[in-house]
Amino acid sequence: MKDLAKALSQFQATHVSATRDSKGNYGTYTSLAAALAAAQAGTEFGLAHTQSMKAVAEPEMGHLLVTTLLHVSGDQLTSEILLPNKTDGRANYMQALGSALTYARRYAILAIYGLASEDDDCQTPAPAPAAKKELPKPIAAKVVPADVLPAVVIVLDAERKERLCSELKASPLKDVILLAFKNEFNIQAERMGPSQIQLPAHADFLEAQLVQTY
Repeated sequence: MKDLAKALSQFQATHVSATRDSKGNYGTYTSLAAALAAAQAGTEFGLAHTQSMKAVAEPEMGHLLVTTLLHVSGDQLTSEILLPNKTDGRANYMQALGSALTYARRYAILAIYGLASEDDDCQTPAPAPAAKKELPKPIAAKVVPADVLPAVVIVLDAERKERLCSELKASPLKDVILLAFKNEFNIQAERMGPSQIQLPAHADFLEAQLVQTY
Protein backbone atom coordinates (compact mmCIF):
# COMPACT_ATOMS: atom_id res chain seq x y z
CA MET A 1 0.00 0.00 0.00
CA LYS A 2 2.78 2.44 -0.89
CA ASP A 3 0.51 4.98 -2.58
CA LEU A 4 -2.10 4.94 0.16
CA ALA A 5 0.56 5.18 2.87
CA LYS A 6 2.20 8.15 1.16
CA ALA A 7 -1.11 9.98 0.69
CA LEU A 8 -2.21 9.29 4.26
CA SER A 9 1.14 10.55 5.55
CA GLN A 10 0.72 13.80 3.59
CA PHE A 11 -2.83 14.18 4.89
CA GLN A 12 -1.81 13.62 8.52
CA ALA A 13 1.05 16.12 8.22
CA THR A 14 -1.50 18.96 8.22
CA HIS A 15 -4.73 17.39 9.54
CA VAL A 16 -4.65 16.00 13.06
CA SER A 17 -8.07 16.58 14.60
CA ALA A 18 -11.79 17.10 14.05
CA THR A 19 -13.70 19.94 15.63
CA ARG A 20 -16.12 19.41 18.52
CA ASP A 21 -19.16 21.05 16.98
CA SER A 22 -21.98 19.63 19.07
CA LYS A 23 -22.97 20.09 22.68
CA GLY A 24 -24.69 17.52 24.87
CA ASN A 25 -25.84 17.58 28.46
CA TYR A 26 -22.31 16.99 29.75
CA GLY A 27 -20.02 18.78 27.29
CA THR A 28 -19.06 19.11 23.65
CA TYR A 29 -18.28 16.32 21.22
CA THR A 30 -17.49 15.64 17.55
CA SER A 31 -20.61 14.88 15.54
CA LEU A 32 -20.72 12.57 12.53
CA ALA A 33 -20.99 15.62 10.26
CA ALA A 34 -17.81 17.12 11.77
CA ALA A 35 -15.96 13.81 11.39
CA LEU A 36 -16.99 13.62 7.72
CA ALA A 37 -15.94 17.24 7.16
CA ALA A 38 -12.50 16.54 8.63
CA ALA A 39 -12.10 13.44 6.47
CA GLN A 40 -13.15 15.32 3.32
CA ALA A 41 -9.79 17.09 3.28
CA GLY A 42 -8.28 13.72 2.36
CA THR A 43 -9.68 14.04 -1.17
CA GLU A 44 -6.89 16.54 -1.88
CA PHE A 45 -4.46 13.63 -1.52
CA GLY A 46 -6.49 11.10 -3.48
CA LEU A 47 -8.15 9.59 -0.40
CA ALA A 48 -11.79 8.60 -0.03
CA HIS A 49 -13.77 6.17 2.09
CA THR A 50 -16.91 4.07 2.15
CA GLN A 51 -18.96 2.76 5.07
CA SER A 52 -21.40 -0.09 4.77
CA MET A 53 -23.06 -2.75 6.92
CA LYS A 54 -23.09 -6.50 6.52
CA ALA A 55 -24.54 -9.37 8.50
CA VAL A 56 -22.18 -11.60 10.44
CA ALA A 57 -22.15 -15.40 10.25
CA GLU A 58 -24.45 -15.62 13.27
CA PRO A 59 -27.21 -12.99 12.80
CA GLU A 60 -28.10 -12.93 16.51
CA MET A 61 -24.66 -11.38 17.18
CA GLY A 62 -25.54 -8.22 15.27
CA HIS A 63 -24.07 -6.46 12.24
CA LEU A 64 -20.65 -5.31 11.10
CA LEU A 65 -19.90 -1.70 10.19
CA VAL A 66 -17.25 -1.91 7.44
CA THR A 67 -15.15 1.22 6.87
CA THR A 68 -12.82 1.17 3.86
CA LEU A 69 -10.16 3.82 3.24
CA LEU A 70 -9.47 4.08 -0.50
CA HIS A 71 -6.75 5.65 -2.64
CA VAL A 72 -7.06 6.55 -6.32
CA SER A 73 -4.24 4.06 -7.03
CA GLY A 74 -6.49 1.19 -5.96
CA ASP A 75 -4.87 0.69 -2.54
CA GLN A 76 -7.32 0.24 0.31
CA LEU A 77 -7.47 -0.36 4.06
CA THR A 78 -10.51 -1.86 5.81
CA SER A 79 -11.68 -1.92 9.42
CA GLU A 80 -14.75 -3.57 10.95
CA ILE A 81 -16.77 -2.76 14.08
CA LEU A 82 -19.39 -5.12 15.51
CA LEU A 83 -22.75 -3.54 16.30
CA PRO A 84 -24.41 -5.98 18.75
CA ASN A 85 -28.13 -6.65 18.72
CA LYS A 86 -29.32 -4.74 21.78
CA THR A 87 -31.86 -1.99 22.20
CA ASP A 88 -30.87 -0.57 25.62
CA GLY A 89 -34.51 -0.61 26.69
CA ARG A 90 -35.82 1.03 23.52
CA ALA A 91 -38.94 -0.46 21.99
CA ASN A 92 -37.91 0.51 18.45
CA TYR A 93 -35.04 -1.76 17.36
CA MET A 94 -34.21 0.30 14.24
CA GLN A 95 -33.98 3.47 16.35
CA ALA A 96 -31.49 1.79 18.68
CA LEU A 97 -29.52 0.42 15.72
CA GLY A 98 -29.45 3.84 14.05
CA SER A 99 -28.09 5.46 17.21
CA ALA A 100 -25.37 2.81 17.54
CA LEU A 101 -24.52 3.12 13.85
CA THR A 102 -24.09 6.90 14.01
CA TYR A 103 -21.91 6.56 17.11
CA ALA A 104 -19.75 3.87 15.50
CA ARG A 105 -19.43 5.62 12.14
CA ARG A 106 -17.87 8.79 13.56
CA TYR A 107 -15.33 6.88 15.65
CA ALA A 108 -14.47 4.58 12.74
CA ILE A 109 -13.84 7.55 10.44
CA LEU A 110 -11.64 9.33 12.97
CA ALA A 111 -9.70 6.13 13.64
CA ILE A 112 -9.00 5.12 10.04
CA TYR A 113 -7.85 8.64 9.08
CA GLY A 114 -5.80 8.97 12.28
CA LEU A 115 -7.72 12.02 13.49
CA ALA A 116 -8.13 13.03 17.12
CA SER A 117 -11.31 14.24 18.77
CA GLU A 118 -12.15 14.96 22.37
CA ASP A 119 -10.20 13.26 25.18
CA ASP A 120 -12.46 10.61 26.71
CA ASP A 121 -10.26 10.31 29.81
CA CYS A 122 -11.87 11.77 32.93
CA GLN A 123 -8.40 12.46 34.29
CA THR A 124 -7.63 15.30 31.90
CA PRO A 125 -6.67 18.27 34.13
CA ALA A 126 -9.45 20.78 34.62
CA PRO A 127 -8.85 24.55 34.72
CA ALA A 128 -7.90 25.88 38.14
CA PRO A 129 -10.75 27.68 39.94
CA ALA A 130 -10.58 31.48 39.86
CA ALA A 131 -11.12 31.74 43.60
CA LYS A 132 -11.25 29.42 46.59
CA LYS A 133 -14.66 28.19 47.54
CA GLU A 134 -16.04 25.98 50.24
CA LEU A 135 -15.92 22.35 49.21
CA PRO A 136 -19.32 20.66 49.02
CA LYS A 137 -20.10 17.79 51.33
CA PRO A 138 -20.75 14.52 49.50
CA ILE A 139 -24.39 13.56 49.29
CA ALA A 140 -25.07 10.29 51.07
CA ALA A 141 -26.08 7.52 48.72
CA LYS A 142 -29.08 5.35 49.46
CA VAL A 143 -28.11 1.96 50.86
CA VAL A 144 -30.04 -0.87 49.23
CA PRO A 145 -30.34 -4.11 51.27
CA ALA A 146 -28.51 -7.01 49.66
CA ASP A 147 -31.66 -9.16 49.58
CA VAL A 148 -33.43 -6.74 47.23
CA LEU A 149 -30.60 -6.16 44.78
CA PRO A 150 -31.44 -7.12 41.17
CA ALA A 151 -30.12 -10.43 39.93
CA VAL A 152 -28.84 -8.84 36.71
CA VAL A 153 -26.20 -6.11 36.85
CA ILE A 154 -27.08 -3.17 34.58
CA VAL A 155 -23.99 -1.65 32.95
CA LEU A 156 -23.80 2.13 32.54
CA ASP A 157 -24.82 3.40 29.12
CA ALA A 158 -21.72 4.38 27.09
CA GLU A 159 -23.16 7.72 25.95
CA ARG A 160 -24.12 8.73 29.49
CA LYS A 161 -20.63 7.76 30.70
CA GLU A 162 -18.99 9.82 27.95
CA ARG A 163 -21.04 12.89 28.84
CA LEU A 164 -20.39 12.44 32.55
CA CYS A 165 -16.63 12.26 31.92
CA SER A 166 -16.79 15.51 29.94
CA GLU A 167 -18.57 17.31 32.78
CA LEU A 168 -16.11 15.94 35.34
CA LYS A 169 -13.18 17.25 33.30
CA ALA A 170 -14.72 20.72 33.28
CA SER A 171 -15.43 20.80 37.01
CA PRO A 172 -12.92 22.70 39.19
CA LEU A 173 -13.80 20.27 42.01
CA LYS A 174 -13.14 17.13 39.97
CA ASP A 175 -10.54 15.73 42.40
CA VAL A 176 -12.82 16.23 45.42
CA ILE A 177 -15.77 14.61 43.66
CA LEU A 178 -13.70 11.61 42.53
CA LEU A 179 -12.36 11.15 46.09
CA ALA A 180 -15.91 11.16 47.44
CA PHE A 181 -16.87 8.65 44.75
CA LYS A 182 -13.93 6.42 45.70
CA ASN A 183 -14.90 6.45 49.37
CA GLU A 184 -18.60 5.98 48.70
CA PHE A 185 -18.14 2.81 46.65
CA ASN A 186 -15.05 1.55 48.51
CA ILE A 187 -12.88 1.53 45.38
CA GLN A 188 -9.37 0.24 46.10
CA ALA A 189 -7.66 1.49 42.92
CA GLU A 190 -5.02 4.10 43.68
CA ARG A 191 -5.67 6.07 40.49
CA MET A 192 -9.21 6.97 39.52
CA GLY A 193 -10.32 6.87 35.90
CA PRO A 194 -13.24 6.07 33.56
CA SER A 195 -12.83 2.31 34.14
CA GLN A 196 -14.17 2.71 37.69
CA ILE A 197 -17.41 4.34 36.47
CA GLN A 198 -19.39 1.24 35.50
CA LEU A 199 -22.90 1.29 36.92
CA PRO A 200 -25.92 3.62 36.77
CA ALA A 201 -25.56 4.04 40.56
CA HIS A 202 -22.05 5.40 39.99
CA ALA A 203 -23.39 7.94 37.50
CA ASP A 204 -26.25 8.95 39.83
CA PHE A 205 -23.80 9.65 42.66
CA LEU A 206 -21.37 11.65 40.51
CA GLU A 207 -24.13 13.70 38.90
CA ALA A 208 -25.50 14.56 42.34
CA GLN A 209 -22.07 15.86 43.36
CA LEU A 210 -21.67 17.87 40.16
CA VAL A 211 -24.99 19.63 40.71
CA GLN A 212 -23.55 21.21 43.86
CA THR A 213 -20.72 22.89 41.94
CA TYR A 214 -23.07 25.11 39.93
